[in-house]
Amino acid sequence: MAGGGGGGESGEPEFQIAPMIDVLLVLLIFFMSITSAEVLKVDKNIKLPVSPSAKKRDPEVSKHEMAVNVRWDEKAGKGFVNVDDREFPDLNELVPYFQEKRKKDPKIRAVIRGDKALPAIEIQRVMNTVGEGGIADISFAASNK
Repeated sequence: MAGGGGGGESGEPEFQIAPMIDVLLVLLIFFMSITSAEVLKVDKNIKLPVSPSAKKRDPEVSKHEMAVNVRWDEKAGKGFVNVDDREFPDLNELVPYFQEKRKKDPKIRAVIRGDKALPAIEIQRVMNTVGEGGIADISFAASNK
């Protein structure tokens, strides 16, 4: 008679490793795709200010976060705003963009990632633009290192 489950001659079931490897590879690909999508929002050229009391992000709140990267160019003497891998030279263009994002997700939160060399007036201009776009929940990114 034919036995199922790879019993062999002794009649005891054997552990099948191939299905376990398949499951692990699917999970690995899943987590890699999520991680790479999250990393794309961050501008690597920005050096965040250091704060010893900086806290880690809450995973539940981070589902509704949108990174607003503000980089300071010393040579040009002005700030550059980048949201969702898109450069916005004029802050007025951001208002309808933020309004559209808020329509899609009413719980959206803007995380302003300002360069540590950025003057405070530039941060204030970006905050005003975010507010004009209808987003009331604003936070700032800092490093604890």
